[in-house]
Amino acid sequence: MKNYTSFEEINRDLKIKKLEADIHKHKANLNLTYLKKGLSFTNLLSELMAIFGQKYVYKKAGFKLLYKLGILK
Repeated sequence: MKNYTSFEEINRDLKIKKLEADIHKHKANLNLTYLKKGLSFTNLLSELMAIFGQKYVYKKAGFKLLYKLGILK
């Protein structure tokens, strides 16, 4: 625990603590905003489409490879 020798020191530390609290509050608001944007319908839909598109490409490439190797005819 810090010992203070004047009211100026107390006031300075209180101002610092208030500013730190404001910074944390603004960071939390920014994180919430990014979370809301990330969970928007269009963003979720585009992520889902990207995943299915990627799986389709892998499946297509896998079948081509299996045909070339002669495993599938």
